[in-house]
Amino acid sequence: MAEGISELVNSSRLVTEFYLPTFVVHHLETINEIWDLREEIGYGGSGVVRKEERRVHSSGEKYQGPMVRAVKQMRKVPQNPDQGQWNYRAELEAVVKFSQPEVCKHYDPFFVRTFGWFENQESVFLAMEYLPSGDLERFRRSSPPLSESDTSLIVWQLIQGVRHMHDAGFAHRDLKPGNILIASTSPMWHVKIADFGISKQAMQGVTRFHTMRIFGTLGYMAPEVLGYYANNTGTNNTTIAYTMSVDIWAVGVIAMTLLLGRNIFPLPGDYAKYVFGQRALEFTRGQGEVLTDDCQDFIAALLAADPILRPTAAAALAHPWLMQATVATEPSPVREIPDSEADSDEDSAPSDSLQPSTKNPWATIGSRTWPSKGSKTYSDALLTKFKYLWLDIILLSPKFHTIEFEKTRFYVLRSDNATDIETSAAQSVWTSSQRVNKILDKGYRTSAGHVVLFFSVIGSRRFCGVAQMTSALDWENTDPHWVEDVWQGRFTLAWLSHTELSFDLVSHVPVKETTPGFRAIACYDGTEISPGSAYELLRVFSAAERR
Repeated sequence: MAEGISELVNSSRLVTEFYLPTFVVHHLETINEIWDLREEIGYGGSGVVRKEERRVHSSGEKYQGPMVRAVKQMRKVPQNPDQGQWNYRAELEAVVKFSQPEVCKHYDPFFVRTFGWFENQESVFLAMEYLPSGDLERFRRSSPPLSESDTSLIVWQLIQGVRHMHDAGFAHRDLKPGNILIASTSPMWHVKIADFGISKQAMQGVTRFHTMRIFGTLGYMAPEVLGYYANNTGTNNTTIAYTMSVDIWAVGVIAMTLLLGRNIFPLPGDYAKYVFGQRALEFTRGQGEVLTDDCQDFIAALLAADPILRPTAAAALAHPWLMQATVATEPSPVREIPDSEADSDEDSAPSDSLQPSTKNPWATIGSRTWPSKGSKTYSDALLTKFKYLWLDIILLSPKFHTIEFEKTRFYVLRSDNATDIETSAAQSVWTSSQRVNKILDKGYRTSAGHVVLFFSVIGSRRFCGVAQMTSALDWENTDPHWVEDVWQGRFTLAWLSHTELSFDLVSHVPVKETTPGFRAIACYDGTEISPGSAYELLRVFSAAERR
């Protein structure tokens, strides 16, 4: 095995002889493949892409692979010394992980497929599927603005791909129309993400601004990467610059660019004015047509200047605007329900809500994929992992950093009146109905004391705080102020936040990712919500506190 290369990457290496600039030969187990080099079809900061055609040995040859491919050539040592050290092995890791259906078939619809890689002393070559329609950048330059329906379908696929990357601990960091290839156009749009050249795990020893100057595209890069992030939390700005929410910003800019048919930040000054609140987004298309309210709401959320205010990929997928993405496709295998979901309590969502939405047939492809438990652990200490879903803890208020998402169970509690909340805040105790107390007691004991509660007052249309259970149920004692309400038992808690949060800010958050129609703001008292949904609530709480 080549030094520094994982077994996964090494298994896709092609043994190759070079006869440049005419052809290359791959020595496979049963045959030698000859590929003739054709014209250059793409060029960027990370390499040159050429078209290659497979030479037919004889008319009776049995071959079922592609006859045409695209090959990306990347120099191992950058021509510009300011580029720092590019770890091409790390890019290979990302390419193999997301671009080979043999590794995970759930990734296949969203990423450009690769057929292997090979190298000589100067360069690394990636053999990829050839998509003659080219990339979105070329398409948009020669075509009128896209409809909301077409754009929502494209964006839905991009966010599905981004979600898969984030779940696996990767951020793309260079999403733009030029890195999105077209498999088919309207009315059955199908696009694929390409170019993992500066993904989260692919750069070493490169500063934020070096990365921007060499690889980034102004406008598609998030404000925090450019140094605009107004930090008042004591958090290191360089760390904030590399959170996964940079991909969410990029998708928002891509959506606006496709809808308007023009760059939304044509000048650096326009970008800065928007980030600092001196310039609003322009949602008017040609001839005075205005984008729909759902579209404006979706894009404004993705293009929040503060990374804490942007939705996660999972939350973005639940937005009503993406319900326009109704391309039919073959359903994927039934998702295996994790143990924590299978062992849900009596007031969980109705069983029929666990079925994939019939409004969005593509959604069956996007079901969460769980990597094997033996997969390599991502080493970034600023990310936490639960059930193999990665979250940016750096985007949460410091008071929430102690929550261990992998161990914690989360519940929504609905109080009859605000007085009970005030009493709890003063005395750090709580009790509920016997039914809910049993649920919470079970959750506390099965999680070894890791339970977080989201409180709201019925009829107030807002959450009013977050607390952490600090004891199991004491069924023998009830505090005097609750005896008259016929409550029984008590438990202690520590309040993490008393911030009030309007339901309008978190109306997109489901009880679980598998039940997008069952929202956390409309669930029963004592309903357990998923760690992903809890994270989204905590993220919005954090943003509200910063304001």
